[in-house]
Amino acid sequence: MKRTLLLFCLVLSSTLSGQPLNRPWLKAMENRMSVEEKEMLQSIYAPTVVATPLEDARRSVCILPDGEIRCYGSIERDKKNPKGKAAYLSSVDGGLTWKTRYSHGKMGACTYIPVKDIFVTSRADAEGTWFLISKIGPEDPEPEQVKISSYRFSDCFQPTKSDYSDRIFFTGQRRNERNESVPTFIYTDDYGKTFHLVELPHPPKPEIVFPHQGIRWSNDCGTEPMACEISLGKMMMLIRNATDAFYQSFSEDGGTTWSDPEPSVFQGCITTPFLLTLSDGRIVNFWNNTRPLPESDHEKQMPPVAETVKDGTWEDVFTNRDVAHAAISSDKGENWTGVRELYLNGIRNNADFRYVGGVLYSLDKSVHQFQAFELPFNKILVSVGQNPVSRRMLIFDLDWLKETDRQEDFMDGLGGLSTFVYVKSISGSAEAYVGNGHCAWNRTNGALLVPDPEGGYSDVLQLSKYPDERLFNDIQGLTWNFPASHEGEVEIGFFLAEDTMRINLTDCWFNPCDPYVASQAQFSTDLTADDVPSGAWHTLLLKYDPEWVEICCDGKGVTRLKAKKNSPLGLSYLNIQCVSDSSNSKGTYIRLLKKR
Repeated sequence: MKRTLLLFCLVLSSTLSGQPLNRPWLKAMENRMSVEEKEMLQSIYAPTVVATPLEDARRSVCILPDGEIRCYGSIERDKKNPKGKAAYLSSVDGGLTWKTRYSHGKMGACTYIPVKDIFVTSRADAEGTWFLISKIGPEDPEPEQVKISSYRFSDCFQPTKSDYSDRIFFTGQRRNERNESVPTFIYTDDYGKTFHLVELPHPPKPEIVFPHQGIRWSNDCGTEPMACEISLGKMMMLIRNATDAFYQSFSEDGGTTWSDPEPSVFQGCITTPFLLTLSDGRIVNFWNNTRPLPESDHEKQMPPVAETVKDGTWEDVFTNRDVAHAAISSDKGENWTGVRELYLNGIRNNADFRYVGGVLYSLDKSVHQFQAFELPFNKILVSVGQNPVSRRMLIFDLDWLKETDRQEDFMDGLGGLSTFVYVKSISGSAEAYVGNGHCAWNRTNGALLVPDPEGGYSDVLQLSKYPDERLFNDIQGLTWNFPASHEGEVEIGFFLAEDTMRINLTDCWFNPCDPYVASQAQFSTDLTADDVPSGAWHTLLLKYDPEWVEICCDGKGVTRLKAKKNSPLGLSYLNIQCVSDSSNSKGTYIRLLKKR
């Protein structure tokens, strides 16, 4: 007891004096890197892909006390051996390069606890939930197992050691008697001898309100909670649910008790967040700041859906899992900077989206789910996504989240935008149907890069409208992210060819083909040839603050719009659509997008 109290006081003293929190692998990782490797890691700024994880993101990555990074999973899967062979990726140069090795232990990815020189993780099976303890590490063939509960807690994150006490904690969920997911905070104060489980109230289920015509997947409304320490005694938890915002809960006693969950400032629906506390006390949130298409009338939906979709037990389709985001707080979660697209799904335009990647790995082809670690030199390593065709390991510099400007001139193609449209596809989980495609629809390109209509030598983006009965709808649009701000200017270089251009300024990602963006955006307006000149290139300027946006064309005022709702994190998205009543329209050309 005296030793625990002494450790607590030492950590508290260093924290209150502004000293870094304990992240022992940072110095170890830096010490084992060569001069060239340090230079290469320091040169990474914007998110850079460094590997494809061997397993879906959440808990498969760990860092050993000597600075080695490992990512566990499996390789060599085929129809004869669908589980493949246990393996891990290993990096000894700060995540720059990776080697594949077979795994023979029973721990796998785990958390190192320096004060006890042990490795810990959790495991769940049909008999309950277990805490694994090892003096050896991930490859331990026979780790000690302590039973936490007879309940099976699923989707657990890796255990975390408190920066302020002996407490080790993690989060998970279990099914209650009503088949609902109960978010649970699990902790031990004696390094695995005894455990305490704190269950939080189940967030409310969503109602069918405009623009929805059917119910969302709502039984899993309190799943996959994620908690982090904010300061001494104070903790924050984000909870996945079926509304348009993550729910949040706070603890003032290190997680022993929690406030009732309530909506947070982070938008997102049926996706999983990840909170990372840095050594200097800053907090980084990783999440999908995205809005799915409104639910359709499942009774009339074609192709038809299963009864479990109609009653909200399961979902019909995930249309909000193709964009991963990150933001950072320097004031204990009071304010957040960034809200930037960390990664766009590389197969988001794929016409074979439902089947690409095969059935031997995850049937979800998303970039939702995260796990992140602090690296030396202000860098972050993050694992994101599901299925090998989508999931990636990235490194980026935290200063990238502090940028205020962004420009898109299409010199790098469409890699920085969302422009896809949906193809009519079977809806629902793969368990209900023959084949692949977990709650997924196929897609194809909507807006395309085409030659300049005035004969220039650069390509420009055309948003048009052409009938195609194979599509979910024929709306073409673009969705473009810029660093979030409460005040700013967005410039658009445009050529109105025919009909109407719809401009939407929002604080989250909407599907480019979503017909209801205008009703949900903070600012929205339709511009025709009566408002702006057509048939030539012009510059549109949108100058916004929390209450108003002034729209000018070539320096002349066009309109002034009042915000329809608040944007707690600031505006961060421009959505432009071709709006036309005709079946064919050349729409609008775009050659420049700029935010400053």
